[in-house]
Amino acid sequence: MCQRISTGRVLGLLIGLAMWPGCGQPPPPATVEGTLRMAGKTLDNCLVQFLPNPAAGQTGATASAVTDGAGHFELRLPDQRVGASVGRQCVVVQDLSVSTGRPRIDNGTIDMEQPPKPTPPRRSRVAASYASAALTPLQVELRPGHQVIELEVLP
Repeated sequence: MCQRISTGRVLGLLIGLAMWPGCGQPPPPATVEGTLRMAGKTLDNCLVQFLPNPAAGQTGATASAVTDGAGHFELRLPDQRVGASVGRQCVVVQDLSVSTGRPRIDNGTIDMEQPPKPTPPRRSRVAASYASAALTPLQVELRPGHQVIELEVLP
C-alpha cells in the first residue's frame, strides 16, 4: 500500500538536495591540465595562473595550480573545483622554489643561539615578465570542455 506524501515534505526534500554540497553549482565551463616546460625540460614547483584578459573583454574567475615533479598542472577555481573560465587568458608563472637567502625562524619555536649563515639567494628559473599579468607573453584561448595545454617559458 502506497503512502501519501505531503507537498511540504517533497518541497523540503528538494530544497535539502539543492543545498547539498556540490549540488546546484553548474559544472565548470572548461577543465584544463597541462605541462610547464623551459627549453624542453619540465618545471616543478611553479604557480601557474590563468587570468581572464580584460583587454579582450573577458571576465571570470582566476584559475590556478602548482606544477608537480613532472611539471604537470590541473587548474582549479578559487572554490577549489577543477576548472577554468572560457575565453582569452593571460598566463602568469611564478617560480616557487626561489629563496630570499634569509634563514627562516618559526615564530620563536626554534631556539637559536647563533643564527645560521644565510644561504645565497636563488634566482627565479623563469623570466620576470612571466610573473606579471601586464607583461606576460603567454596568452591562451580556452574553449568549453577538457583541454591539455603545453606551456613553454623562457629563462
